[in-house]
Amino acid sequence: MWDYWFNMHGCTSIYHITDGGGLMEIPDLDKHRWIDFLPVRLPVEWEYTGKPGIHPDIEGVTGKNVVFLITKTFNRFERLLAKVLRAPKIVRRTMHPAQSMLWELIDGERNFHDICVIMDSLYHEDIAPVGDRVKALLEVFVRINVVTVLRPKEEE
Repeated sequence: MWDYWFNMHGCTSIYHITDGGGLMEIPDLDKHRWIDFLPVRLPVEWEYTGKPGIHPDIEGVTGKNVVFLITKTFNRFERLLAKVLRAPKIVRRTMHPAQSMLWELIDGERNFHDICVIMDSLYHEDIAPVGDRVKALLEVFVRINVVTVLRPKEEE
């Protein structure tokens, strides 16, 4: 449905609708504070589940649901209680389809703007306003310690 080109000289990404549309423009996205921020995955165990959902035609992006496998750490009392109650040692945290798509799009190369454009092309009104919604999803990832967001260096 759409193609992705990266201009190495200008360091700008361009998304183009191939079904006759022009460049996608999202109102107020260029004014967003996080426009040049770069989300990066932290080392965490995860896996895919389910069938592929909606997804862009980008290599490595499947549209499947993502499940984080989080190993529990217990103090002495909790360890005893977990043993008695036969609690699992690993928590499986299943992500919402939009969170799963965001996780797949975070590759350490796509910045906040690029991710917002892709997410808007997939989810349209369901994720509007896209900048605020993607920021909120990233903040969840930061809070559960699976993503960090790098800020661009200030020019002197």
